[in-house]
Parts: sequence; structure tokens; C-alpha cells
Amino acid sequence: MRLGSYEISAQIGAGGMGEVYRATDTSLKRAVAIKVLPASVAADRERLARFQREAEVLASLNHPNIAAIYGLERSDGMTSLVMELVEGPTLSDRISQRPIPLDEALPIAKQIAEALEAAHEQSIIHRDLKPANIKVRPDGTVKVLDFGLAKVFEPLSAGSADATASPTIASPAMTGVGVLLGTAAYMSPEQAKGLSADKRSDVWAFGCVLFEMLTGRQAFEGDTTTEVLSGVLKSEPNWQLLPAHTPQELRRLLRRCLQKERRLRLHDIADARIDIDELQHEPRTSPDGIPSTPRRNARFVWFVATALLIVAGVSASVSLLRAPSSSPERRVEVTTPPTLDPVTLSISPDGEKVVFVATFEGRSLLWVRSLVSGSSQPLLGTDYAQYPFWSPNSRAIGFFAGGKLQRIDVDGGSVRPLANAQAGVGGTWNRDGTILFGTSTGRPISRISETGGMPVDVTKVEAPQTTHRFPQWLPDGRHFLYYVTGSPDVRGIHVGQLDGSPGQRLLDTDTLAVYAAGHLLFVHQGTLFAQAFDQERLQLTGERFRVAESVAFYARIAGELGLSASTTGSIAFRTASGAVQRRIEWFDRSGKQIGSLGDDIEGFSPALSPDGRRVALYRTTNGDQDIWWHELGREVGLRLTTDPSGDNSPLWSRDGSRVLFSTNRTGIRSIFEKSITGTGGETLFLQTDQNVVPLDWSPDGTLLYRSNDPKTNFDIWAMPAGDKKTFPVVRTSFDEREAQFSPDGKWIAYQSNQSGRFEIYVQPFPGPGTPLAISTNGGAQVRWRSDKELFYIALDGQLMAVPVRLSSDGTIDRGTPDSLFFTRIAGGPVQANDPHQYAVSRDGQRFLISTVTEVDNSPITVILNWKAVP
Repeated sequence: MRLGSYEISAQIGAGGMGEVYRATDTSLKRAVAIKVLPASVAADRERLARFQREAEVLASLNHPNIAAIYGLERSDGMTSLVMELVEGPTLSDRISQRPIPLDEALPIAKQIAEALEAAHEQSIIHRDLKPANIKVRPDGTVKVLDFGLAKVFEPLSAGSADATASPTIASPAMTGVGVLLGTAAYMSPEQAKGLSADKRSDVWAFGCVLFEMLTGRQAFEGDTTTEVLSGVLKSEPNWQLLPAHTPQELRRLLRRCLQKERRLRLHDIADARIDIDELQHEPRTSPDGIPSTPRRNARFVWFVATALLIVAGVSASVSLLRAPSSSPERRVEVTTPPTLDPVTLSISPDGEKVVFVATFEGRSLLWVRSLVSGSSQPLLGTDYAQYPFWSPNSRAIGFFAGGKLQRIDVDGGSVRPLANAQAGVGGTWNRDGTILFGTSTGRPISRISETGGMPVDVTKVEAPQTTHRFPQWLPDGRHFLYYVTGSPDVRGIHVGQLDGSPGQRLLDTDTLAVYAAGHLLFVHQGTLFAQAFDQERLQLTGERFRVAESVAFYARIAGELGLSASTTGSIAFRTASGAVQRRIEWFDRSGKQIGSLGDDIEGFSPALSPDGRRVALYRTTNGDQDIWWHELGREVGLRLTTDPSGDNSPLWSRDGSRVLFSTNRTGIRSIFEKSITGTGGETLFLQTDQNVVPLDWSPDGTLLYRSNDPKTNFDIWAMPAGDKKTFPVVRTSFDEREAQFSPDGKWIAYQSNQSGRFEIYVQPFPGPGTPLAISTNGGAQVRWRSDKELFYIALDGQLMAVPVRLSSDGTIDRGTPDSLFFTRIAGGPVQANDPHQYAVSRDGQRFLISTVTEVDNSPITVILNWKAVP
């Protein structure tokens, strides 16, 4: 038949978006492809709108790897697209015959990535990338077809549906929740959940296509759509299907593309294109560590040539890093992106890499800098990580985030939790696979396997000691250094051993110490010193001597220091120039700063008094944490406590005359109170056999507090006024924290990680009742504003507001969370040692936030081949 000036000759395909025919353009004498909307749905206005959008999207793309559109034809009641006719098999046809060899797959993958990159640059996503939508012409040119599901980037809530975007497949279970778009085996987890797609959804599909090219099998298989989608959401691809010679770099790229959490996924397809280009033209590393090249028959020649070049000195930086002990000492400055945490850094044992904290796309992540190549890369999935430390083989990193001790393989591995470690402060990893770590919650140094498990204490905190933290293995792998806080006669560096025998104090310092080249390195009054250390007798010898001036250390945690040493003799540190400072500042609902508590006041956990006229907080002075209170509008504050036991988490009494706070006075974190007039001394208010922190009061005087049980983690408890008989409010195997009463005292809002990450929930008080989820994308530190609104901080640092309505019948209605502004809080919103980083005025129009006011841009100094010579 004829369709306008086009003569139809054969049907060549059909899909959810229409039927495709081969045709001849009789006016221009060329072969074309015609996509016609089937008559059965031609009357569907929604389908017609989608078809119109496909034409507009394709018309805006002009790239050699994207099938071109020639026109939009309406004739005889039919609407059709006139497109470039691409000869050749689909990629699906190629894969059905056999897996595609690596040297053929890489050029195809690169062209697919280039097509997606061109589309993404115009804010267009494909949303249905799959082998059937990709053709490979006889000359090797790749054409990506059918952008019929593409959609211009736009803000879209997870629960909304685009009226012009009906699903290719849909799950009835998702009705009213979202829209499923795409084809099951290549659909990203967020699409499978009915959430809006973005360019990272195309990255996921690209990873699926590349996996299938190399293995001949789909990354996620099943007999039914339900089984396939279940695999997408819950399972990992069978990585063993990849050919044995698949380069390590390509395996890493695939894992980054197929991260289920899109925040952890490769963000830009351009990065995949660059990686593939390097794989085509540079040496590769096979899984067994043997270099390989794109052409196997040239592998040996290339390897020999490369080895000769290295011997000749092309890689001067490697020679410098591995210089013999007779080589001169050298200093190198490593410039990093801005950081809110200058003291979190660590040099690898082999001396070739440095890990540090810096910002990436508005959030704080771990970065790794290669001292060999000079390149830096963020480690996705390490949001708000702190205190990283290396594995002895320099291939993995341990760190603390979200109240857990976690690890990540540097070369593309996923994050793996090892143990609960609330307020973790410092870790160390020996050759036997044993990890030691400390916390700031009054607990001793704990031991755990590198594969995870239940931590075992290896030290004992005894008064007047208050915490053990920042362990560092000594070279024998049995003894270790650690920092002790407490009274002046016990604080400083101690040495311990795994058999649990009492530690031995070595010296009084301001910070932790690290071992390097037979010496201990430590800071005293801002100067980095070194002193010889006898490993046999576990004693310091000789005189200390200066190594560097103004090394960065952070007053938030006693003993903290931006210093690290490798086993090769290299040391790394950051200077204190431009160091991070925290201020207590007022912000309005737009995020505009409208005032501060005082220019010289650096504090934590601000708490407003019931009348809104005073603020209590804790400040750190010479390593000691004490409670202070301030009259708003006055610069001068009053110090309420002076004990070295580590006072924090202040809470005003209901009448505003006293301040409750958490402290280690009794050897275990308890709740004390003190009058703001300073009279009457300090009084023990609550003590249990667990660490406790005060949280909030109900209108009738019931106290909510947080308890830390080793068996059930963090729980929420209550103590009624009068009889003071405590009882659990929320206690499960998950972490429930930072609860707040509703204004009428009938509800509590709190954060829990029962879903796998911290979210905000509301439930009746004292219960029972089913928790109601409030947040939608993670949250912590919830606050009430009368009975109209809840506030919380999302895990990316955004301050969120949620309308709520408490009904007289005991029910609650809540609206959609709305972002107010980004908060500059240090360390992330989930912190056990600083759980209250902001306070809200009674009218909900102002926010008093402990915020980072300066960003450290000073470089990391690396001393190569440190001589330890006075």
C-alpha cells in the first residue's frame, strides 16, 4: 500500500510503540523505515501524545549512532514516523548466536555510550535501551533505535505518573504508586519500583546490555516478568558468567553500572565511554593481575615494551614512591577538592594512594588519590564517611558511616557493613585480617574480623578514663597504640595487646599517635613531633623532635588528628590552614543566614529553652566537652559544667531552670542535671546499665531518652514523672533514635533503619500502634512544630518540612515532604555523638543550626622516604 509519498514493501518489526515497515520514499528515491501507530490504539489520545513526543525527541537528536528521523506523516487517518532505515541485525540477533568476543564488544559498547551521551547532553533519556533496540550495520556502525520512551528531564515525584508515558509493561501491584517503563530484563530498580527515571537508569540498562554481550545471558533472568523484576530488585548478576579473561577494569565498570542504589551508580555514561576507550587503547589487568592488551597475540610484545619503558624511568613517580632508603627525603603537596573534614585522611600501606574526605555533587564522600598517576576518584556509596583506614594489601578501605563499621574494595567494589559502630572513631587492620576500632561512646577498643561478625572488647575503660579510641597496629600485629580520654593523669597514648591485659601509658598528647620508621608521630600544641620507639620493650627512647608545624586537628573529638603513615616510610598530613570551624547560626526557611550565636562560639547540639530565650550546647576546650548556655542576643556564654567526663546532648528542663545532659560521670553514660544559676551542684537524674541520652519531654513530664543495648542496638525508652519507672517505647533489633513528642504528647516521631536506611516514623505513645512512615528518601533528627509540621534532615543534608495534622480521634494525616534548604552540617545527619545538630523556633520560621562555616582547601602534604632524622 501507499502512505502519502511512501510505498510500503514489508513489515520488519513491531513493538509496544507501533509497527515498523520498510518503505520507499518515491520523491527522493531512498529506502526508509515507517513506524505506524496501530489502528487498534490510534484513537487512544494518550498513545497519540506519546507518538508525537517520540517524533519531537528524535528530531532533536543528530548523532551518527542514533537512527535519524526524516519526518512525521499523517495520511488516511494514520500517523507515522519516517525514519532512517538501518540495515543489519539487531544486537539481540548477534547475541542469540553466541557471546560477542571482547575485542568486538568494546567498540559496540563505546558507540552505544556515545549515543546515550549525546542524548543526555540534550537532557533526553532513552528509558528502554535493550539489544533489540540496537543495530550493528555491516560496516560496524552502531545505531540506537526507538527513543519512544525517552523523556525530557523534569522533577517528578516518586508517586506521580506522566499522562503521556504509559508503560511498556506494568505491574498491577504498582497501580496508583508509579509507572513502570521499559523492558523487564533491562529495567533499572527505580523504574521497577515505579519511580521516575533519569540518566542513571540508562546507565543501568547499558550495563545490562554490555553484560549480555560478553556472556550471551541476560544479567537478570526468569521465567516470568515477576521473577525478572525480583532479580532486578534483589539479586546480583552471576559475575562468574563473565569470560575468564575479562579485564578487571571492565568488571569494575560493570559493577558500577549495575549498582541498585542509583546514588551509588555510575552517574554519567560519558565516564563509561572514557573507560571503554582506555580499555581499547591501554593495558588491561585480568582478574589474576596479569596485564593484557586488546589483541591477545600482541600481549607479550606490549608487556615487554612497557616493562622496558618503566625500567627506563618513564614512570618517575613510581620510582620516587618506591625509592630505596638511601634516596633523599621529598615532600609532595596533594591538592584536593574542598572538604568539610580536614583530619580524615589515610595513606595506604604501600605508600601509593591517599584516601581523604571531600565533597562530590553536594555531599561528602571518600576520595582516593593515586600518587603514581596523580588521578583522584570518589568512592560512591561512602556518603558522610569518616576515619578511613586501609587493609594491609592496600586494596580495601574500612570506614565509619551511618552508625556502622563498613568496608569497600577500592577497585569498584560495593560497600559491605561489618558491624554496628555508633560514633566510631578510628580503626586499624593487620595482616591476619583483624580489625580494631574505637568509639566515642565510652566503650573500649573492639576487635572484629575483616569479614564481619560480633565485636569483642580488647581493652577495659576504667575511671578516671572515659573513652578509648583511634587504635593503631604496631608492626608485630599483636600490640597496638590507642588514645585515652579522661583526667590529665590518664589521658594520652597507651599501648595494648590482644590478650586484654591492662594497657600501658606512653605519653600525654593532644592527639592520637602513629608509628613510622621506628618512631611515634604525635601532635603537641599544634606541632608534629617524632620520638624513637623501642618495639621490644614498648618504650619511647631519646628526645622528641619537630617534623612539621600547624598540623590539622579537630576539636570536635579529643585525640583527632589529620596524620597517617605507610609501611614504606611515607607520611601524610594536612596543615591547619583554613581549618573547618563550626558555628551556631540562625537561618530562615529559605536558607538565608539571619544571625548567629556569636562569631567566636564553636558549639554542638544546640537546644532552645522552652521560652525560646536561651540556648544550651556543648563546646570542646582542650579535649574536654562541657555544657554551656547563652542568653540569645548576648555574646557572652556561661560554662555550666567543668568535668572532663565528656558532657553533651543538653536538654532543658520543662520550666527552663535546669539543663539535663549526658555524661560519663558514673563510668557509663548517664543523665545528670544542673541549675543554670550554678547553685546546688550536679544531680544524677537517670542511670541504667546502658548508655543513655536525654531526648524530649511530654506535656505531663514524661522523659524520652535513648538507650544503647548491645543486643538490640539503639532503643527509645520513657521515664514518667513521679514514680520514674522506665519502660521501652520502641525496642527492636534495628536502631531507633532521636525521638520527639508531639505537642499533645500522644505521638512520638523518631528515626529508624528498619528499612535498611534511616527514615522518619510516627507512632502513638505509649502505644501500641503501627509506625507511619513520614520521610520518603531517608531522614534523621526529626522535630515538631506544634501540630502542623514536622522537620527532619534528609540523608543528603537537605532540611525537609512535612505538613501533619493531628485529629481528635487519634489519627494523623501527613503531606508530602518538601525541601527547604541544604544544611552545612559536618559528618552527616546520622551521628550518635552529635544527634541534635539544629533547633527550631516555636513558629517554625527560624532554625538554629550547628553548621560548618569554613571549608578547608589546604593541600595534603606527603613526605616520601621520611628519614626520621632530628
